[in-house]
Amino acid sequence: MKVDAAIIGAGPSGLAAAIELVQNGLSVAVIDEYYRAGGRLLGQHYEDRKAPPDERIWNGKEIAEKLEEKARNLGVHIFTGVTAWSVSGKWKIDVTGEKVNAIISKVLLLATGSIEKALPIPGWTLPGAVSIGAAQTFTNLHHVAVGKKVMIVGIDPLSLSVMIEMKNAGIDVAGMALPPLSPATGQNHSPRQTLERLKDVAGLAPNPLMRMAGTFALGRFPNLAARALKFNFLKVNGVPIYLRKSVAKIEGEKKVEAVTLQSVSVDGRPAGKIEQIEVDTVCLSAGLYPMADLAQVAGCPIIDIPELGGMVPLHGPDMSTSVKGLYVAGNITGIEGAKVAMAQGNLAASSILKSMGRKSSISVNEAMMKVKKAREISPLRFLPKIEEGRSKMNEIWKKEGIV
Repeated sequence: MKVDAAIIGAGPSGLAAAIELVQNGLSVAVIDEYYRAGGRLLGQHYEDRKAPPDERIWNGKEIAEKLEEKARNLGVHIFTGVTAWSVSGKWKIDVTGEKVNAIISKVLLLATGSIEKALPIPGWTLPGAVSIGAAQTFTNLHHVAVGKKVMIVGIDPLSLSVMIEMKNAGIDVAGMALPPLSPATGQNHSPRQTLERLKDVAGLAPNPLMRMAGTFALGRFPNLAARALKFNFLKVNGVPIYLRKSVAKIEGEKKVEAVTLQSVSVDGRPAGKIEQIEVDTVCLSAGLYPMADLAQVAGCPIIDIPELGGMVPLHGPDMSTSVKGLYVAGNITGIEGAKVAMAQGNLAASSILKSMGRKSSISVNEAMMKVKKAREISPLRFLPKIEEGRSKMNEIWKKEGIV
């Protein structure tokens, strides 16, 4: 199959780019290994208090369905349940699981998104221990409760938003606690570091006073707040947030039966009593990292920038890469929300159209400004130093002499 542009990834950035490209005269094929289009949009459902009153409920599943319907109606070829196992030339994408064995295109956009980090703690392989992303998908997409009584391990913007979604769905969440510090889990889960991240999710608090106070207190006095929170008086939607306790072990013989909580110091070291809480499900949250594998296969340099989430393809502010005809968009470039990913998809499409001498409904500079705006109004901030990471990438891009 021959098209002008091929996109790997049918999430928010991939679908947004496909719509922009086809609306401006290009033939487009989108490939995704999941059984339906939408990516991480499919599991999202929350209230965005930064949005206008009539747009505050963010129903990711509904948004994904509308994007897919619009793309298909415009003539975009969307292949789901398909794995792109190789990219070569300029460009040949070999696929499995579809009648079409390969797609040939003039340009390639990688919108492969992100994947969850594992959180290996004692007992994590027991039935009943699931990732927070799986819990989100079960809750919001399939409307299935992951358990009767749930403990969440890992306190971050993603787990907090999913906890609220589970509570809204009527699931009993017993609490949220930290993972134990270890070489496997890393050293970024102390109460102090967790509080620094929480200021970026204070907007999810249920009332304006708590949102304002939370943003101010967490941003200005993290150490003071960490010491005060040893009494565990912090609750969100009625769920205890154990900022001074870690889940030392998931207990159970053949399935999850309880968790062992260990009190910890401000720096996350064991300090004090141990207790058990009976639960039948544990949701593990360690964050996300970009899926950059195909970019590397395509010959794009991969750069380690922790502020962006880890290894990311070298790319410019316009979403182009050092490989001619190869573009990137969405969480492959750094972990951010769906609104930013969609804006990046539109930016990548504008860059592609410009490179092919085609007119776009929006200029590259205008699209860049929309990405910046989307970042400013995003209700969730997954990485606290995302701007620093973007600046690092731009500096590396300039040093390489690409611009």
